[in-house]
Amino acid sequence: MEHFEMVEKLRQKANVSYEEAKAALEASDWDLLDALVYLESQGKVNAEKGDSFTTKKEPQPKKPQEQDLRGAFSRFFSYVGELINKANSIILDVRRGGKIILSIPLSVLILLLIFMFWWVVPLMVIGLFLGARYSFRGSKAADGVNRAMDKAAETAESIKSGIRKDESGNPEQ
Repeated sequence: MEHFEMVEKLRQKANVSYEEAKAALEASDWDLLDALVYLESQGKVNAEKGDSFTTKKEPQPKKPQEQDLRGAFSRFFSYVGELINKANSIILDVRRGGKIILSIPLSVLILLLIFMFWWVVPLMVIGLFLGARYSFRGSKAADGVNRAMDKAAETAESIKSGIRKDESGNPEQ
């Protein structure tokens, strides 16, 4: 395309004078799109009715509040689902005499503690005095929690042995 044809085409598209179109093309190394952007940046583009072109970004329409609320619920429930999956991957083992007598997922233990707290906690404490040991295994099971469970079992054993000494008639120390 010759320079004259390019100037005419830009003049028609941008609705500017011949001189303005030629100056814009010369300033943009005869690239039509760059020349159109150049004219637009200078505010010289006079679009005809029905024609519309711009490089400016239009503001995004605001989302209705209902969609925001739906998104918040969706994020909340996906987070709860992730927590449940993590809790299901951690297992509580109840051992006695080195054998596992009960294994339950952490999520089940949490539900039991929520709905039957006054039954579960005393049963676990009684279990400690009857020789039960508790430990967690699975993904990301904390060693610190298992150490605390071992200390609780050792404390129960020391209390039990202290009671036995008192019953046998040995003086308290």
